[in-house]
This record gives sequence, C-alpha cells and structure tokens, in this order.
Amino acid sequence: MIDTAKKTIVISGINMTNSGLLSIITDCLYALSNYNIGKNIRIIALVNNKSLFDIPNVDYIEFPKSKQSWFTRLYYEYFYFKKLSKQLDADIWFSLHDISPNVFAKKKFVYCHNPTPFFKPTLKDWRFGFKICLFSLFYKYLYQINIKSNTAVIVQQNAIKASFQQLFGIDNVIVAHPEIIVKSSIYKATLNPEKIHFFYPSFPRMFKNFEYIVDAFTLLPENIQSRIEIRFTLEKNMNKYANYIVEYTKKYPAIKCIGLLSRKEVLDYYNTVDVLVFPSRLETWGLPLSEFKQFDKTIFAIDLLYAKETVGVYEKVHYFEPQKPQTLAKLMTDYVENKLPKSCVNTSIKTPDFKNWNSLFDFIFKEN
Repeated sequence: MIDTAKKTIVISGINMTNSGLLSIITDCLYALSNYNIGKNIRIIALVNNKSLFDIPNVDYIEFPKSKQSWFTRLYYEYFYFKKLSKQLDADIWFSLHDISPNVFAKKKFVYCHNPTPFFKPTLKDWRFGFKICLFSLFYKYLYQINIKSNTAVIVQQNAIKASFQQLFGIDNVIVAHPEIIVKSSIYKATLNPEKIHFFYPSFPRMFKNFEYIVDAFTLLPENIQSRIEIRFTLEKNMNKYANYIVEYTKKYPAIKCIGLLSRKEVLDYYNTVDVLVFPSRLETWGLPLSEFKQFDKTIFAIDLLYAKETVGVYEKVHYFEPQKPQTLAKLMTDYVENKLPKSCVNTSIKTPDFKNWNSLFDFIFKEN
C-alpha cells in the first residue's frame, strides 16, 4: 500500500554534473515528477547547478562549491546535510551518488553506481591513473560509512548486489535496473559514407580499456583496416591516459580521437555509426550499451557479467574475450565481410527487484 499522506523527498546529487551522472539524476527527477501526478509529494533536489534541469514541480537547492574538492563534498554529506535535513523535515532522503550521508529522515536510501571499490588495478593502471587507483582504495571505505543506516541500498546489477552483501555485511541490498530514456535523433553525424564506422563513447579512464580496440585493429588485415573508421571520445590533455591513447593511435589514421561530445552529438553518432564497441573492464551498468540497443544496431561487448546483464536479451550483440583482442578483430572482420554469425541470445539474466523508476518509487513510498 502506498502512503498518500503529504511526503517530502530529498533527492541528493550535488556532484552529478557530467554526462553519465547527469543522466541518472535527470531521469530520476523526470520520472519522480511524473510519478507525483495525482499524488501529494514535495520533491526537493540538491544539485550543483539548477540551470542544468528543466523539470516541473521540483524545488532546487544549489551547491555550486560541491565539486571544488572532496573535502567540500564530505563536509556537505556528513555535517551540513545533518542540519539541512532538520530544516527540510524530510520523510525520505534519497542519495543518488554513492555516499550515505549523516541526515535525519524517516527513511534513507542510497544509490550506489561507482564501480571503483571493485577495481583491481594493474601496474599500467597505476602508471596512467595513480589518483584513480588510490581513490579506488579510498572509495571502499567511503561506501562503508553510514551504509547500515539506510532503509535500503540500491545497486544496478545482481553481481554488484552479491559483492555489496559480502563486502559490507548487509542484507538490505536491492537491484534496480536503470530506466534508460533515449530520445531518438533525426540527425546524423558527418561521416565518410564509404567507410564502416565503429564507435566507443566513454571518458578516458584506464579501466575503459581503449587500447584493447587499438590492439584489435592492429590485428586486422590491411584490406579490412582500409575500409573502417573507429572513433573515441577523447583527446589530448584530458589526462595522462588520454595522452597515451592519442599517442598510441597516431600512426593509425583510421582511429580518430574526437574529444568529448554533447548528449545530442552522442545520439547523432548512434544514429549514424554501424557498430558500438564496448571493452570497459569495469562498470556497474554500461550506459552506452543500453542506449545503443534502442537504435537496433550491432554491439560488440566485452564478455563480462556486467555487460551481459546490461545488454540483456538482444539479438544483435556479440561478445569478445577480455584478454584476447584477436576475438574482437575476428568480429570486426566478419562484420566488414558480411559474415557475422547469428548471435547467441542470452536468456539467463536474473530478473532485478525493480525494472523501472516507478516500481522503485512504489517501494520507497510504501507504508511500513
């Protein structure tokens, strides 16, 4: 039974400003605003910059200094929000960005989607991303603070649920698959129509594994290399890893580093390219996999549990082995030569506890 009395819910996402994180809080607020039609819910969103949002029936509180440093972020989460929660008299506090804050609320939920506690860095990772590797060690302890104070801990996949239960000794972990809302693009990116185009949209972090695609490209016969183009959404001076990839690809004109794209530009590329390639070694979901499915095109994805749960039942996906770039090279060659075998549809995905935002909100607002 859903509680119909007046409720105040606080959605906290003060650090969610880049494309992937921004899409999570935006989709959540849109869904909650629609869910509130005919109900009696006050929605308060704690954000970095309210100009990033245009969602009706939401009250915004801005924290423009939240991304200045981690000390600032932790001050807000563990000290300032305690006082703010008293002022807002929140019935529900829903933290969308991993941290379980120190707040007063009848119910508290945290949405955990940062995979770094499960990151096992290699020597190469330490070389090109020392801070991220160090942060991955720190984040495990950050997740742990106050985590047992939550009514429920929300994760995106069943494999992550098992890891959380084991790592933190909690049994109130629930799985909610992200509800991906993609507006179809009627526009196309300007690409060479004589080429076959492969696309990997991701921010350059070491575990994103861009070099795997380059390694696969070097294994292609010359007649295949000459017929394709590959685009990465990175460019020089973004970070040390990006610099490494840019230098690595310089001698291969078919591999183009185009820099970060706007949301609209990504959709235009989805609407234009032939294949999405997704070799990331670590994700709690894998957003481009969900997005690209809706364009009904071919996906080449790394054969890991997160990728299979993200893709789900889909007839145009093919998986390559994590340590064998020759398996991706074979898929690329088969695609170019129109010899790609029929994919083996995965039907063994475990059903999540909640499949969309509305079913999750029913749970959150349910009477005890």
